[in-house]
Amino acid sequence: MKKVIAIHASKRKANTWKMLTQIRERLSDFDIEVEIISLYDHEYKDCLGCEACILRGACVLIDDTESLMQRLSEADGIILSSPVYMRQISGRLKTCIDRTCKWYHRPALAGKPVLVLATTKGSGLRQTLKYLQSVAVQWGAIPAGTVGRTIRDIGNPIADKELSRFIRMMDRPSSFQPTCGQLLDFETQKSLASYLGGLDEEYWSQKGWNRQPYYIPCRINPINRFVAFLFGTFLRSVMKGG
Repeated sequence: MKKVIAIHASKRKANTWKMLTQIRERLSDFDIEVEIISLYDHEYKDCLGCEACILRGACVLIDDTESLMQRLSEADGIILSSPVYMRQISGRLKTCIDRTCKWYHRPALAGKPVLVLATTKGSGLRQTLKYLQSVAVQWGAIPAGTVGRTIRDIGNPIADKELSRFIRMMDRPSSFQPTCGQLLDFETQKSLASYLGGLDEEYWSQKGWNRQPYYIPCRINPINRFVAFLFGTFLRSVMKGG
């Protein structure tokens, strides 16, 4: 049985929670177990911006963040969810995402599918879903579908097509085809790892990513691959020259 960790980022167990429980029930039909973690049941302190996690590998703050990150890294798939607050994710979820900044430098979730979910009674649904997907990309994960509901369609049940990509990517991550933008992000992170050295360069070298066009073997459009290669070569030459 595959294991999915679902992040619930609201203090209320209302619309977003109900959608998560629906998804949990639907995924159980595919022999996928979903554990919902409510962020408000745990302690997550604000990031200090000290960069200790990036430079030395460990955060100086003592709370539940490392435990959450460990559980996410061990899962077969991840669901990020949030109600829309002021056209964005909840503050609690943003706090947790800020605390994962070392994953931008040393992506620990490479190749893991991430499904994103957001609900709103007003506006901001599209940009909230887009932001959550961008977080998945920065983590090196696979953006594997979106589920969004407004006040007009909050009662609509989860459709098979909303979950199909997420399920497929858990079984066959090699079928993923990164966009040109995602390949450029990869080249940017690769270049930064080489430029900054230290833990970042060592991590990328151990993973073999410094010699690959993407984190995992997958389908890559030849034109996009060439564009990304040129961009990465140029970026590294500029960094080296600087």
